[in-house]
Amino acid sequence: MPEFRPGVELARLFYLEAVRPLLGDRPHLAARVGPGSDVLGFDTERSTDHDWGPRVDLFLDDDHLAEELRHTLPKRFLGWPTNFVPPGARVRSMEYTDGPVDHYVTITPLNAWLREKIGNDPDWLAIPWQRLAEITGGAVFHDPDGELTRIRERFCWYPDDLWRYVLGCQWARIGQEESFVGRTAELGDDAGSRVVTARLARDLARLFLLQQRRWPPYGKWLGTAMKSDPAAKHLVLALSADDADHRSAALCDAYEEAARRQNALRLCPPQETHRRPFFDRGYPVIDAGRFAGALLGGQSPIGSIDQITDSTDVIDRPEICIAVSNAARSPRP
Repeated sequence: MPEFRPGVELARLFYLEAVRPLLGDRPHLAARVGPGSDVLGFDTERSTDHDWGPRVDLFLDDDHLAEELRHTLPKRFLGWPTNFVPPGARVRSMEYTDGPVDHYVTITPLNAWLREKIGNDPDWLAIPWQRLAEITGGAVFHDPDGELTRIRERFCWYPDDLWRYVLGCQWARIGQEESFVGRTAELGDDAGSRVVTARLARDLARLFLLQQRRWPPYGKWLGTAMKSDPAAKHLVLALSADDADHRSAALCDAYEEAARRQNALRLCPPQETHRRPFFDRGYPVIDAGRFAGALLGGQSPIGSIDQITDSTDVIDRPEICIAVSNAARSPRP
């Protein structure tokens, strides 16, 4: 195996040393953006088994370049094959070849690429967080007029009013289930208590990232994104606890940390940050609805597309995301 290096670093070198000299005077933009663990900065040696390797994203309108590169690109770069199989498949892996190179240099006009990612006339709340992470992650290698950079800056984070709204909706999600950890356990349903704990841990992880102005990635990478956050230890304790009392205690530690961070953002009137009993039933909660109410100011907590659904078949299709988001927020008949 060649020496592993982060995929974005490999892509930068591949562009500068192998691809750029073949482009001549063609006006273009170059980057490594879009899907992939390397764009998120989470790739490891395991990532090299598919959709990883010498690859780069070129933005220009040229119907002949892809075929030209098949015959002019080197067959290896820094020891890695530049040929990917099966050609044109959704998932591709590096494989050595002696013939033309079925490369992983994507070539598309910038506007067409952006439409494919987020649709026409996108609504902020209809764009999945993972898609926003793909647009703003990775790295730009060549952008002489700053066109791609401006797009990335535009989508780097929500406007403040929408940030406040999405945070409020995330607190509302927690408020809907925070008492269920104790209630399910009281019924003797330990499996149910664990399931609710996992759901709440997921919502808390997303809340912590949203508070830090970081786009929460999809499920596979959510824990990795939280790994360096000190609050992650509370989620780990909650998920590993063998009884509801310890689960609830660990979740409440996480709630209190999230509450302190929320107050520090000064996006709404400060709220008291200590756990309290759930009415007369005694289950410890943070009463997340207080934060939701303070942030939402009377708005309905429908939320962004990620707070409405986690169906991959919805999230992967911008036109469905827009339709679902619009339908969810339309007035009731």
